[in-house]
Amino acid sequence: MEGTIKSARRVLEIFEFFAQTHAPATVKELSQCLGYPQSSTSLLLKSLLTQGYLRYDAASRTYYPTLRVMLLGSWVHDEIFGNGSVISLLEGLRREFGHSVLLGMRQGVYVRYIVTLCAETTGLPPYATGILRPVCRAAVGKALLAGLRNAEISLIARRANAQETDPACKVAVPELLADIELCRARGWAESQGRVVAGRNVIATALPPVPGQMDLAIGLGGPQDEMAHQREEIVERLRQIGLTLQGRASLQAEMAAWPPVTMGARPG
Repeated sequence: MEGTIKSARRVLEIFEFFAQTHAPATVKELSQCLGYPQSSTSLLLKSLLTQGYLRYDAASRTYYPTLRVMLLGSWVHDEIFGNGSVISLLEGLRREFGHSVLLGMRQGVYVRYIVTLCAETTGLPPYATGILRPVCRAAVGKALLAGLRNAEISLIARRANAQETDPACKVAVPELLADIELCRARGWAESQGRVVAGRNVIATALPPVPGQMDLAIGLGGPQDEMAHQREEIVERLRQIGLTLQGRASLQAEMAAWPPVTMGARPG
């Protein structure tokens, strides 16, 4: 990918690999799955081991992340969501409907799924953490585009079409803008099999957080099942958005309170 430093990208891709597999891996497995030279993969893993981000099992010759990886971003989570866990909300959504839950952010002409909680049995390909999807066709992407001006959306669509090698996957800008306008009016977007045949994703944008990239949440499953549950899914996504918005408002309100002076006594 252009504009990235190879070693930095590989470190992040290694952690995303573990986030997807939830299992230890050998140097050879990581090298083959990620397409890295085995020698440089070994050096990178040993460096992360030295810094305490990975642990090594000599018996199985496998690496696995340590808690230090989790602690890297825990403060960001607490700053945005307070003491509540957004992951618990997403897990509850998966249990309630039995479909895969996605949390994504826009990266150029793509949307990247930064959290994926996959349904166990759908007959459809599983989502991978960190995977990129076309922002103009994916429901999570369109939910994020709805917050932009039409001129910016048109520019993104033209850039996406310029990079797309399959003519069938290019988007017609007027049709996209009409779709986005519908998303704005009803407050949610859906993919209707435009990314993966037979799968529909229904998505809504989450309340914006100052200083952070916009996020959107989606629920994905077989099209026929999603059609029967559409109203319930939309309402549940709306409730989650309101819950997170309430937490964000409380955070902002608490931050604006004057500091407490220790030792003060009422007069």
